[in-house]
Parts: sequence; C-alpha cells; structure tokens
Amino acid sequence: MNNLNQHTKPAHAFKFKVRNQTFEWPSQHITGREVLTAAGLVPPENYKLDLKTHGNVYREIKLNDVVDLSEPGIEKFTYISRDQSEG
Repeated sequence: MNNLNQHTKPAHAFKFKVRNQTFEWPSQHITGREVLTAAGLVPPENYKLDLKTHGNVYREIKLNDVVDLSEPGIEKFTYISRDQSEG
C-alpha cells in the first residue's frame, strides 16, 4: 500500500498578533509592510507599527524591517495611524 497522506499545508505556520487578531504566516521572517498588509492596514505607509517586546517595551518596526517569527511565543504588534498624535 502506498501512503499518500502527504500534506499540502506548510510544515509549520508562524503566528503573530496585530492588536487582538491572530494571523498565520508561511515563513519564519516577515517585514513590517507584510504585517500591516496582512492585517488589512493599507496602504501600509499610513501606519506606524510597533512590536511589543519583553518587559512591555515597544520597538518601532519600519516597513522594510524584518521580524523573526520563530522566537518563543507569539509576536504582538500594535499600530497607530500616522495622522494621529502619538501622545
């Protein structure tokens, strides 16, 4: 008998959150532009994206910055519209 139980799904999908919505990404690396686009925030140039890091510290992610999604836990992003004040 042939075993034809090969999956067409990627071996591992990487997860990340934008605010409280979870997304899956097929590869280990994602750019800021891809995060915003996946979340439906287009055009991405209109948004400022931040990554929540350990200790509740936020780090700005530029559109071409690459984030490694393979770190333990789910990466959490937040954003504001560039026409809003930040404080």
